[in-house]
Amino acid sequence: MKEGKFWQGKKKTGILIIQGWTSFTRQVNPIARILNKMGYWVHVPVLSGHNTKPEELEGVTWKNWNKDALEAIDLFKKKSGVNKIFLLGVSFGGNLAILASKKQIVSGVVLVSTPIFLRDHYWTILGARILSVFKKTVNKKYPKELNGKLKPTLSYNYFPIKSSFECFKLIKKSRQYLRHVNKPFSIIQTNKDYLVATYSPWLIYNRIKSHQKSLHWVDAGEGVHIDFSVNPKQYAVIADNFIKKTLKNNK
Repeated sequence: MKEGKFWQGKKKTGILIIQGWTSFTRQVNPIARILNKMGYWVHVPVLSGHNTKPEELEGVTWKNWNKDALEAIDLFKKKSGVNKIFLLGVSFGGNLAILASKKQIVSGVVLVSTPIFLRDHYWTILGARILSVFKKTVNKKYPKELNGKLKPTLSYNYFPIKSSFECFKLIKKSRQYLRHVNKPFSIIQTNKDYLVATYSPWLIYNRIKSHQKSLHWVDAGEGVHIDFSVNPKQYAVIADNFIKKTLKNNK
């Protein structure tokens, strides 16, 4: 894990943003800046194999990413001195946030378009297994509605197929852990996501044992999974309201 970025805040509350698989941390910079302007300390660590080139993902396992997330929480606490730390998990970063929520130091979790099930989940896994027999890497494919709309500089445009298997393992592990979750949770889901199954956010909401939980649907456009470059404020406002409510409830 690389240390990543820190934004110093005025509040005694910090938000650790966990990036999505194959993404560059600059993808979350727009929402990080807004949350920082709201007064929060913000930390965006770099997960193993990220912010470099796709080949660096080879040999990296979901356990490495899980370790990265846990170490980042401890580092954030030491460097910032904040009293409360909230996790904001982006896409597969949300799966890591679910597992990390068992840490006593974590006060709450915000998930953004986090997959507990993918669209055509088991067919996707089967397809990856078949492809892995013939190919080492594969180019990303997006719905035609998104052609020309996504910024190629925000994530890798191809990836090692074996790395996708680690994502599938991570999804399964986080799904299995849902019934043990009792921290405050806020789930944000784009309503026409090409990647996440439509029932996935409902499954998270219904399985977690948290007394404080919420599910928000946002309109990010046809097929969009995550795009903080268009309207990051809508995500930041939901996260801010959730954090304020959590802190108020725990006074």
